Amino acid sequence: MPGNVVRARVPITFSYKNRVGHALEQYINGLKEKKILGVKCPACKKVYVPPRTVCGKCHKPIDQMVEIGQEGILKNFTTAHVTIANGEITDVQQPYIIGMIKLPGASSLISGIIKTSSVPEVKTGMKVKAVWKETTQGDYNDLAYFEPA
Repeated sequence: MPGNVVRARVPITFSYKNRVGHALEQYINGLKEKKILGVKCPACKKVYVPPRTVCGKCHKPIDQMVEIGQEGILKNFTTAHVTIANGEITDVQQPYIIGMIKLPGASSLISGIIKTSSVPEVKTGMKVKAVWKETTQGDYNDLAYFEPA
């Protein structure tokens, strides 16, 4: 029935203690320096962000890191009304936007939170720019969010 909210406990956690690998380690180190890094395939020239070790198009190994622009185009988005932490679904007081962004120089999209003064102002095709934490620590959260450019 429309309007009813079903709540469920999702028995999952996201805490890992394994190495991220060379490509993601370089990516995370780049975030600490307030840079977005990708990898460029030597064969087909596709650029992937976040980096991977094998090209998804031609299946060649990739290891050439390149810096990607920080202003891009919002290609798609959704409005989130909940968070999931340690398997627990929790309502948020203020809905937020999760977007897929095409950055200049990248062949793939990167996901990120989109912060604006008003959720209805978010539109596919709008220009957005990366906003960094003031003090970076070398983790995914150093790239705090994207905002309208």
